[in-house]
Amino acid sequence: MAMFQGGIKAAAKMLAGLSKAAREKVLETISKKDPQMAEALHKSMYTFDDLQYLTPMMLIELLRSVKVADMGLALRIAAPALKEHVLKNTPRVMRQEIEEILMGPPQLASKVEEAQERIMAIVREKIDKGQLIINKDSSETLV
Repeated sequence: MAMFQGGIKAAAKMLAGLSKAAREKVLETISKKDPQMAEALHKSMYTFDDLQYLTPMMLIELLRSVKVADMGLALRIAAPALKEHVLKNTPRVMRQEIEEILMGPPQLASKVEEAQERIMAIVREKIDKGQLIINKDSSETLV
């Protein structure tokens, strides 16, 4: 059998493109042979910067489920496009709170990464439940 050359990130990207049912079946099969690999793939399917592909309504729904302080911290090392997307689509009071944390005193990188992981755990759960959709293909419209 040929060895897969793309690594976990490439495999996770392919998995993310599958239907929910197909993705679950593949992850379940992998999990039986290598639970750590299945978990690594599940975590790698979506990155924090992928949140820029959420619709404004989905972003607001996500913000209701996460700590505003976590979002402020997590955005410190986010792509500029994601920062802009979050701040542009966040209600004013919440945006002010996020900006205060974002512009506040320096934080340990580990604290920022932990905040991102807490948010991504919620994101993965919502994606698995069908409550969020990360649509990287902007030519495809969500209805």
